[in-house]
Amino acid sequence: MKKFSKLAALLLVLLLFCGIFAGCNEQVIDTTYKFDRCIIKLPDGKTVSGPVEGWKDWDNSDVIQIKVNGKTYYTHMSNVVLIAE
Repeated sequence: MKKFSKLAALLLVLLLFCGIFAGCNEQVIDTTYKFDRCIIKLPDGKTVSGPVEGWKDWDNSDVIQIKVNGKTYYTHMSNVVLIAE
């Protein structure tokens, strides 16, 4: 009986864990490092899009540096859409 209650408690914890994270759309480990295209919103309202020639982001920071069409853009992550095809 003691073994059954430990197993039941473990199953309950696992069920709660799955229920809590079922609504999340986030990878635990991000393994996408290559992006084909991007769209960047500029401060004047215009957008730049094209093939990603290179990009870099920093830990504990909300900025990204992206090279597109020979130009390097340094901006906030909220201004960028990275696309992996």
